[in-house]
Amino acid sequence: MNQALDYIEDNLSSDIDYYVVAKIVHCSECEFRRIFSILAQIPLSEYIRRRRLTLAAGDIKNGEKIIDVAIRYGYDSQAAFSRAFSRFHGVAPSLVRDKGEELKTFPRLTFKLILMEENIMKKNPNHRTNIIGAGEVGYAISVDMDKDNIHKTNSSFWNTKGNEVIGTTALPMYGAFVSEEKCHLFGDVSGKKLLEIGCGTGHSLKYHGDRKASELWGIDISEKQIEKAKEYLSLYGFSAKLICSPMEEDCGIPVDYFDYVYSVYGVGWATNLESTFCRISSYLKKDGVFIFSWSHPIHKCVAIENDALFFKKSYFDESWYSVALDGGAISLSDRKLSTYINALTKAGFAIEEMIEESDDEIIQLHKESDFAKKAKMLPVTFVIKARKL
Repeated sequence: MNQALDYIEDNLSSDIDYYVVAKIVHCSECEFRRIFSILAQIPLSEYIRRRRLTLAAGDIKNGEKIIDVAIRYGYDSQAAFSRAFSRFHGVAPSLVRDKGEELKTFPRLTFKLILMEENIMKKNPNHRTNIIGAGEVGYAISVDMDKDNIHKTNSSFWNTKGNEVIGTTALPMYGAFVSEEKCHLFGDVSGKKLLEIGCGTGHSLKYHGDRKASELWGIDISEKQIEKAKEYLSLYGFSAKLICSPMEEDCGIPVDYFDYVYSVYGVGWATNLESTFCRISSYLKKDGVFIFSWSHPIHKCVAIENDALFFKKSYFDESWYSVALDGGAISLSDRKLSTYINALTKAGFAIEEMIEESDDEIIQLHKESDFAKKAKMLPVTFVIKARKL
């Protein structure tokens, strides 16, 4: 893929032979376009258009004539080029040359192969790949993408295929082999105001509604997940204030308001962990509690084979990667534990408790699986309880 992109980059200012591009990847032109679109979450033609307009801006800034730049990057006329340039950059090319306006950039994509765990099992039509909590992943492609593309990729996945492919992780389970029924991190929530980050289908909100929480709030990046949560909660007579927004952004959630903010396998989707934790801190009252769970980073690095563990990925690699799943794709980053802890500290939290151990009773229910065997030897899920200072 990188060799194919090398060819495209070398020919942005001339005609690109897509037959040559596809031959580099040993597939047909149609297959290459489809593979590229799934992995990069952008059509090949649009990627090339954005790269050409990015380079064109640099050429114009360097004093080249607009008509020469237009022809170089495949436009029949200066007018057509100016229209495309203005739509992309938000400013006419003549203003770039005369006034030095700030411009958008669309960087070159790069692909990196990350070998992830893959469980060998009989094909089961009811089996759901759990890329976050379990690990039947196979191969992931690391792609450099910006925040907006990551949000677009993940919201699209959860709008269309999320629960069908990954399933639902909700309280009382914090993830694989860790339960609130054993941890008791929340305590009595009756009369308390709670906000869930990444509320999904609303099952965790119902869990707290059953325990007499006074207010239920939720935020999720997916409109479809919000709709499902509303339907599910109303079915049991609960109402919640649900907001569709990326967790990193200001979306009207009140500050200094909540007793608890929590997230069950949600915060790992954040594109900027520090800013997300700072925003979560602002939502909480003084001494308010933040509880969250995610897949343990060491779990994503280690695989099991013949009852032995071995590393298949660097623990220190926090690059974002894209995984194609059933015609869709998601983007994730495997952060180190220190990254979560340092982000909490910078956001003004004091860590009160951290849980890594798997529950032996739950493991016994799945004791014959490699996944359960692995959970006996290393942590699969981690949970942190922190308090706002």
